[in-house]
This record gives sequence, structure tokens and C-alpha cells, in this order.
Amino acid sequence: MSARRWLPAAVCAGVALNTARLRRRLAALPVAQPSDDRVHHTHVFLLADGVRLDDAQQRAASAHARRHGLDVLDLVPAELTADRLLDLARMVDTTTYQADRLAWGRGAFQALLIDRDVLTRAGLHPKDVNEVDLVAITETLKRYAPVTTGLAVLPGLRAAPRTGATRLAVQRAAYRWNPLGPLGPTLRDALLLAGSSAAPRWALAATALSAAQPAVVGAGRVRLAPADLVRAPLTRRRGAAELLADLTGRARSAPKDPAGTGGRLARWWVAPPRAFTPDDAEHAAEIRAGYRADLAGGVERFLEAERSSCPWCGGTRLRKVITGFDATQAKPGRFRYDRCADCRHVFQNPRLTLEGLDFYYRDFYDGLGGELAELIAGAGAGPYLARARAVPPTPNRWLDVGAGLGHFCLIARDTWPTTTFDGLDLGDGIHEAARRGWINTAHHGQFPDLAETFAGHYDVISMFHYLEHTRDPRTELDAAKTALTPGGHLLIEVPNPDSPAMRIYGPLSPGWMVPQHQHLLPADNLVAALTERGFTIENLEFGDTHMGGDGMYAWWALAQRLAPSPGLPWRDDPYPSLARAKRAATLAALGPLFPLLVAAEAASKPYLTRGTRANAYRILARVP
Repeated sequence: MSARRWLPAAVCAGVALNTARLRRRLAALPVAQPSDDRVHHTHVFLLADGVRLDDAQQRAASAHARRHGLDVLDLVPAELTADRLLDLARMVDTTTYQADRLAWGRGAFQALLIDRDVLTRAGLHPKDVNEVDLVAITETLKRYAPVTTGLAVLPGLRAAPRTGATRLAVQRAAYRWNPLGPLGPTLRDALLLAGSSAAPRWALAATALSAAQPAVVGAGRVRLAPADLVRAPLTRRRGAAELLADLTGRARSAPKDPAGTGGRLARWWVAPPRAFTPDDAEHAAEIRAGYRADLAGGVERFLEAERSSCPWCGGTRLRKVITGFDATQAKPGRFRYDRCADCRHVFQNPRLTLEGLDFYYRDFYDGLGGELAELIAGAGAGPYLARARAVPPTPNRWLDVGAGLGHFCLIARDTWPTTTFDGLDLGDGIHEAARRGWINTAHHGQFPDLAETFAGHYDVISMFHYLEHTRDPRTELDAAKTALTPGGHLLIEVPNPDSPAMRIYGPLSPGWMVPQHQHLLPADNLVAALTERGFTIENLEFGDTHMGGDGMYAWWALAQRLAPSPGLPWRDDPYPSLARAKRAATLAALGPLFPLLVAAEAASKPYLTRGTRANAYRILARVP
């Protein structure tokens, strides 16, 4: 039987299941009830252009926020067009949104109630805003109020009118790191069209179910405007109609004004996500000038003299493991890593100078790379929860060394709600973590330099994928012992240089993270170093510490190696158009490799999570 005959039936089943999923999401939306209480003095309202709130609606919203302990409340109109209703249900899982500390801020993007304290801490000063502006604002506010941000239907609230192009602009902002995300409906229509002649009855059933989807999804909470009940299928495809009109308008006007409608067509452009490239031309020129000055003397000056002995045991039998490159940012330079035959310690040789570390860390975790770094750090709570649960109950004061923006501390609060979580890091992100409230206290600087200032203060210190970045891991262990209380615990997680994954992927493995990783410690070496300092090893764990993403990172690293991202300020492309074409051709050629690498990683996981093969390991040690 032809596969085309099954397409409409499969689409019909998919639409039915998705309708049930989306309906469950909107059914969980609360409704703000009328209130006679005055609007709380700390509450301010931010409205998209064309949206209005009367006094009664403001009182209802304010009372709902206070009743439910919310600092940020996205106000959802009780009546929406089909496209808005479905977009809301697709973007926000209302069943988990408020409790999910890592959820991206999402909503109807019409009206927000905001507590002034959150607005101040977030550094926002919005005035005249539209729906697209509210996408970024809502994302920011959710970070500053991770478990006190919610949504509620506000009866009587009317959404601002919008066009299909405006809808695309909102989706483009909300899905900027996943530009394929909004294409599900287009794929559904294409599959239906492909199978309609082979199975017309199933195609008709799927079409009818799809047409009824908005009314079914919103029933009980958000309803369709009466006039939109019939025209919902057209409303949902309004963008395609407007694009067609712009295209035909361009064709008609081309003989008279070839460029006259270019601006209108530009609004339909959806670009792939860009990392490490500034959007503002003036800012880009400033950053590029700084990097050119740094690179004028060559990258060799960023390296110390080559060692002839192991920095861990002093042995002289060294063997090259890999020669790697900056696989993430594609900054220039090649870096050798040696392994000592006596103790198996792996280290960068020659290692980066302090100036070199500053150069290769710049715009990675903050600056141009800040948004991507946050995206990766916020990919899921699972690893953070596992780390938090690795210590005995109940910690009182916890210091996370190398805390970054504090993602671990944020998630660990679900496991240890009464624990005080402090963070330490060299980057400015540690201050941002404190402003967000993700950590209690920010310590900025080198851990060994600061340890004496809080000697004997913490009963847990954690170092998650931090120790491999340091210039002298043993000095960091000494600092941890100084800062811990008697009986306190040190929790360390680092890459496993003995993992088969490190050998298979080579310099494309995220475990190497060339050139940031300075030392890669075999587990027995780290155990011995801790024991020498009087620590008792309570647990050494492989298996579940294995980190996913090797395949995805290897694919990205290979693309960066063959054709670096165009426009990187630390690279000069004499022919930018050629660089963009090369990048596009490389991504197209490597496209089929991506699912293969992801599938290979998934298939190898059972093997890698047995024994000591995981690409990372975790040690829990206790001070006597």
C-alpha cells in the first residue's frame, strides 16, 4: 500500500493528539476575578500599543497577583483570534510554567502586571512597546521572577489588532533560537496536500479536525471571537496571504521600481540564529578593532613555554593526545594536549598565559556569547537536580564555585529550599545572578584568593565543570578545605579523560573544550589529591553523570572548523559574500550528518553509562 495513503490518517491522529495537549494547557489558565480592592502601590502595567485597561480590570489583575503571590502577571484576553489562541497554547505550558524555573518567559504579549522591584532589578525602563517588544521583556522578567511569574485570563481585555506580518515578527522573536519551531502547521498542510488524492476521506477528516482545533483548544478559558468561528482557517493563514500579496505586488511594480517593495518583502525574512556576531554596526566595528589590536602580535604570544615534565607528578614521559582548536568560537590558534605516561594526567602544553585566557574567554560566557551560553545552561533542570541531590541532607550554607549565572543554585532551591546558596566566579555574570535572586551572595574573583575571607563558613562547596579550567587544581582543593566547616562536603564534577567518548570525538568533543580546559584529571588522581588533603571520599560516581550533547557539539565544531560563522569580529573575511556562501554550503553538506551523530550518541549511551566509561564523573568528599 502506498505510503501516501497513510499520510492523511497520520495527520488526523496527530492533530487530535495535539488538540488534546493544547486544550489541557489552556484549561489550566486561571481567570482573574473582579475585585473592589485598590491596585497595589507596587504594581505597574505595561501594555502593547493599542491595548487598554480600565480601572476595574486593573483592580482584578492586581488582586489576582497578590492572592497568588505573583510579581509578574501576563494578562490574557478572554477572546482571541484563532492564530493568537493557538500561538499562546503552543508557546506556554501553563500546567508547569510558574514552577519551572528555567521556562522561557512567554504569554499573550498584550498586557503585563509587574512589581516595581522586579522591574528595577531587571533594569528595564519600557515606555511605548508593541507585541514584539513584549517578547523580550517577558523573557527578562521571568528570569528575575522565576517562580512568581504567571498568566491569567482577564475578562474584558481586548487584544490589539495585528497583521500576519506582525504575527511572524512575534514568532521570529520568540523562536529566534529555533526558527523551525513555527513550521509545524505548514508541514501539516503539506502532508495533507500530498496525501489528499490517495485518501480523500481521511484528508477531509483531518482538515475538519484542524478547522475545529481553535474552538476546541480554547473552550472553557479563551474563546474565539464569534466572527472568527467561521473564518478561523483563513485567519490562521493570513500571513501566507499577505506574503503572496507582497510577492505579486513586487512582480507588478518591478518594471517601474525594482526596489520599491523590497522593504515589504524584508519583513518576511527569517534568518537562522547567529552566535558571537554583533547586530549593531557601530558596536561591531568597536569590537572588531579591539580584536585586531589583540591579534596584531599573533596568537603565539598567548602561550607559555612548553613543559618537558608533567605538572601533576613531575614525570617526563609525555605523549601528545590531540592538537585541538577553538571549536566553539573559531578563534585562531592550535593547542596541544599531552598525557603523562606515569600518572595519566592530561594537560595543555604549552598552556595559555593569563592574557591568553582573557582573550579566549572573552565573549564566550558573556558579551557576544552571553545569550547562547544562557540558552545552553538553561537547557534542562535534570543535571542540576542530580547534583543537588548528591549531598546528604540538609545543607545550610552552600558555595558554588564557577557558578556563572547561577543556574545550578536556582534549580537546587527546589531540592533544598532552606539552604543559602552563594556563588563565586570571575565573570560579571555572578553579579547578574545576585540581581536576579538566583544566588544569595556573589563572590567575584579567584577562589584561592578569597577562601580565607570565608574560612570555615560553608558546609557544602561545589565545583561543577570548573576544576578543569583552573591553572592549578590542587590549589583550588586547598581553598575548598579552608572554606569548609569541619564535617563539610566538597562536591566535584569534571570531564573524564579516560572516557571512550573523548577518544572517539577527539578535539570535536565538548569534554576537551579547547582551549579553555587546562587540566583533565583521571579519577584516581583526583581521589588521591583529595585524600592527601585529609578528605574522606564518600562517593565516586560515573554512569548517570554522563552528559548528553556530544553528537550535537561535534557537528557544530566540525562546521566551525570547515567554515566558521561569518561576521566573527576576531576573524577577517576579505570576501564576506564568499564566506557566507561557504558557510551555507558547508551546513547543507553536513545537514545529513547531524541526525546520524545524534542517533549514534543515543545508541552508545547504554555502553558509555556502564562502568567508568562516562564522559564525566562526580566525587563527593568530606572534611573530617
